[in-house]
Amino acid sequence: MGLFKYVNFTVFLLSFAFGLFAVYMTVSDTRKIYVYPTPENVDALLYKDKTDTCFSFVQEEIKCPKDESKISKVPVQY
Repeated sequence: MGLFKYVNFTVFLLSFAFGLFAVYMTVSDTRKIYVYPTPENVDALLYKDKTDTCFSFVQEEIKCPKDESKISKVPVQY
């Protein structure tokens, strides 16, 4: 109990509780919002990948090939 000779326990608990509350209130929101490019928003959005590299998409309209074997499916990359 030699430590409490120098530190007021009530003031310490109140200060500690206030500090925890302040940190809790100032932490930024860490929700991830997934936005996929559409023809309406392709020019308006800027994306950032896991390496913090920013990029955007460029819309290019092409004709689909008549031979379905030439159409490839690209899986979603997370």
